[in-house]
Amino acid sequence: MAPSAWPPGKVLDLTRLLPGPLAGKLLLEMGFPVLKVEPPGGDPLKALAPEAYRFLNEGKEVLVLDLKAEEGRARLLGLVAEAAVLLESNRPGAMERLGLGPEALLAENPRLVYVRLRGYRDAPDPGHDLTYLAEAGLLGRFPWRAFQFADLAGAYALALAALKGLLLGGGFYEVALAEAVKSIAYPPIPFLDGSVLCYGVYRAREGEVALAALEPHLWARFCQKAGLPELLEAAFSPASPENPLYGALCAFFAQRPARAWEAWAREEGLPLRAVR
Repeated sequence: MAPSAWPPGKVLDLTRLLPGPLAGKLLLEMGFPVLKVEPPGGDPLKALAPEAYRFLNEGKEVLVLDLKAEEGRARLLGLVAEAAVLLESNRPGAMERLGLGPEALLAENPRLVYVRLRGYRDAPDPGHDLTYLAEAGLLGRFPWRAFQFADLAGAYALALAALKGLLLGGGFYEVALAEAVKSIAYPPIPFLDGSVLCYGVYRAREGEVALAALEPHLWARFCQKAGLPELLEAAFSPASPENPLYGALCAFFAQRPARAWEAWAREEGLPLRAVR
C-alpha cells in the first residue's frame, strides 16, 4: 500500500461556542490534529456549559493567544505557515482589522484553507440557532429548546468546506449558518411524525421504545416475531386511542421493560431501540 498523505496538516480552530468547535471535532475524528486557539478570556462555552465544551473540544490541543497583541499575531502567523486549515467565526471584518484576514494569511501560506463561519452571506447581522431556524421555517419542527439544529447544519457545512478547500489546493471559503440550515430544510415527510403504527414511540412497562419498521418487510417481520398477525395490513393505520389496533400494540409493549424489548429486537433483527 502506498504511504498515505492524510492528514495533510494541522487544523487551527479559532472558533468558539458550538458550530465552529463541532466542525473542528468532526475534522479531529477524520484524523486531523486540531489546535484550538482561544483568546485570553477563553471560550465562553467553557463557563456556560462545561460538559458541552468538553464534548466539543476533547482531544484538541488548546493554545491561548491574544490576537490583539503583536506577539499573539506573530505566533499565529507562524502556526499558519505550517497549517492545512484555519477555521474562524468572528464577525466579518474582525480578522481583517487585526491584519489576519484571508489575504494576509494566504500570503503567508498559499495552500492554507481559510474557512469563515458567519451568520448571513451578504449581511453583518448577528444571529444564533433560534433565529436561523425561525427564518428557515423550521422552528416548529425541531425541539429548539434542547437541540441546536442550525448549528449542527453549519458545523457539517464548515467541515465540508474545509475538505473542498483541501481538494482545490487552498483558498478562502465562507459558510453562512442561515444558508446551511435552509439547504436541508426539506418538506415534512408523511408518516415520520409518530402518527402511524409502524413508526413511533411506545410506552413500555418501564421506559419507552422507539419502533421504526417503516419498510413493508420490516413491519411484516415485526408482526411475525411479535405474534401480532392482525397488524400485518395496519402499518400505516392511525396511532390514536380510537384505533383498536393501536391499543393492541400499546398493550404488547406494556408487557416488558424497554431494555428487554431492545434486547429482543437486537436478537430478532428489528428496528427498535429503548429511549435513553
